[in-house]
Amino acid sequence: MHPASGPQIVKGRSMKRRTILVLAMLGTTAGCGGGSSAPVGTGILTGNWQMTLQKSDSTLKPKTQSGFLLQQNDTVTGNVSLRATSCSGIGGVTGQVSGSTVSLSVAPTGLLVNLSGTIGSDQASMSGSYAILSQGCSGAGLAPETGTWTANLLKPLNGGFQGTFTSNRVGDLQVTGKVSQSQNEGSSSAPLAGNIAVAGYCFASASLYGSISGTSVVLSMLDPDGMQIGQVIATSSLDSKSLTGTYRVLQQTGKPPCGSGDAGTVTLSF
Repeated sequence: MHPASGPQIVKGRSMKRRTILVLAMLGTTAGCGGGSSAPVGTGILTGNWQMTLQKSDSTLKPKTQSGFLLQQNDTVTGNVSLRATSCSGIGGVTGQVSGSTVSLSVAPTGLLVNLSGTIGSDQASMSGSYAILSQGCSGAGLAPETGTWTANLLKPLNGGFQGTFTSNRVGDLQVTGKVSQSQNEGSSSAPLAGNIAVAGYCFASASLYGSISGTSVVLSMLDPDGMQIGQVIATSSLDSKSLTGTYRVLQQTGKPPCGSGDAGTVTLSF
């Protein structure tokens, strides 16, 4: 899944304090619905989920939901982000598990999404039927709606990586680094932090700060002074062993080939 949006790249050192403040907030309140109390979730549904919702009798691209669930005994809570064009939003999750049967309700603004189905034998997938009911969303034609849904559990994105930046200006550049994913708090996303090194480029290394929700990953690259120098927007594999996407580097005056900025694709293996 490609993120619908991500942190906007900030230009100018006059915005340094704002960048640092935003990153600090990310580390404590990533996503919506996170609380200050310790998360509770030891059941098999606890984790980061990527979901697709396919409308009945439709060939249109499926809607997607992504976020973190917490299961304690037979109770499920959490938050997910629904991407449904005119009625997108983040909704709290409530649900129940009984054996391999699961029922979930998601309540983004103006909608109610009810999902019922079964947990796969691998305990890392779910599938079933859904119904979307309108609770005030102005998106014409979105609700009521029925269809089928599937979901996959992602492993945490942790560890060292290596890979390639394919620059629009200079071609392939070798990169290495590491990323760690913060504890599941039942929010719609979880913070990521780490570092990256790029051989023979306009910057040698950078700190990484960002977030993951389902397969969607957004990472800001910052210099030693905390200024944003670029951004990576990527999609994770379900086993969290690879990332693919795009990157952008801000203007780096006097540092070719990024004198007027650069962009390209990125492929990382963990």
